[in-house]
This record gives sequence, C-alpha cells and structure tokens, in this order.
Amino acid sequence: MLNVFVKESAEKLHVQLSDGRIMPLEDLVSDYERLLKEKAIIYEPKEEKTITQELKPGEWFRIDRKVINKSKEEIRQKCNKAGNLGKAYWKRFEESNKIADKNPEQYPRLIETYIFKHSWEFKTEQEMRDMCKEVGDEICDEVICDLELQMRICNGESVNDLFQKPDKLPCVRLIKRRIGGSKYFGGGVDNNDNDPPARYKSYRSNYDICHHYVPYAFRRVSRRTKHCFRLLKPKQN
Repeated sequence: MLNVFVKESAEKLHVQLSDGRIMPLEDLVSDYERLLKEKAIIYEPKEEKTITQELKPGEWFRIDRKVINKSKEEIRQKCNKAGNLGKAYWKRFEESNKIADKNPEQYPRLIETYIFKHSWEFKTEQEMRDMCKEVGDEICDEVICDLELQMRICNGESVNDLFQKPDKLPCVRLIKRRIGGSKYFGGGVDNNDNDPPARYKSYRSNYDICHHYVPYAFRRVSRRTKHCFRLLKPKQN
C-alpha cells in the first residue's frame, strides 16, 4: 500500500496528495468536514409546510382577502417557479384580484365557500343554483374560485398539486360565469376525472341534467343571514 503520510515535523503529520502537493493532515480533515457541511446544507430535505385548512365537501372554507393581499409576492414567486403554466395562472389570479378590488360589496374581505356532498341521481343547473342560495348567498363564480386557489396556497398547499396533479376532491364543481352561463371547476376522483383543482371546463347548456357534479356555494361573512349561522351541514334533497 502506498504510504501517503509524510512526517514533515515532530508536531504535525502531513499528507501527500495525488498531484504531489503536501499539506498538513489537520488542514485536510478540516477542509473535508467543511465540504460535508456544505453538502448537507445543499441536499438537506426541505420541511413540508403544514396545511392550516383544507377544502373539504360538507365544510365551510374561509377565504381572507387580507391574507391573500399580504402574500401576493409569495404567491407570484411560487407561480413563476412552476414555469409557463404557473405564470399563466398567476396572470389569471391578477385579473380576478383586480375585479375583486373594484367590487368590494360583491367580494368582501371575508368569504366562505361550501362544496356539497353528492347524494342525488341527477339535478338541473337551476336546482343547483337554488341549493346554493338556500345555504349561502349564491353559486360561486370564477373570481371566487381564483381567490380560493390563492387562499389554499397561503394555507400551505403546493402550486404543483393545484396546477398539475389530479384533484383529490370527489366531484367536479358547477360554478357560474361572470359573463353568463356556467362552467365546471376542478376534477373529481369519484368519476375518474383527473383534471387538476385549478382547471376550468366549459358547460354545454343551461338546461343540462347534472349527474356527477356538485354545486359550489359561497357566502359573504360580513353579511351573514340567520340561516347561515344555523346551517352547519346544509340540507340536501
């Protein structure tokens, strides 16, 4: 075995490197330890951020626009890191935020949304809209959906899960379009719909019968009515 150790003095043991250089063993060990620490910092797994509130069927989900406004830069950075798809969603969020800012009566600081649990064979669109008015103010539109997605990012959900991975919710949600008509929002595992949570899909007709979709309701927290207080789990026909 090649002897790489050289005793240059009585006090220190030196090492001869492969390129012929000789350096103190103490310095070599120190450099090695430093490199190990740097590598540990680079490859140290990042801690997952705890999700503070999850969107679930049968439960009210709170959207706080003040929290969203304070976190706009963080949301923008996360969207931009998701590539062109994330940048497109951030542009959509910005447009919805502007609409909400211009219409504070319609989109106040605090909003709560509600996803119904599917428990029927079929319903018409109008029946679904009526269900939303029975438990809250009305059916959600695109602006509220975009606020929901931003709130979920603030709550700790990843943009990758929201923009690319299949939705974990049971059913696709029915919402209204601001310009009239209806849309579908998100995906649904119960019907093998693998669209991600952030995706919109067009609606065919105002008179279609809905078999596998659920309405998505909202209420303005600052203007709650008495029935909103007592309805924890809305009645479903």
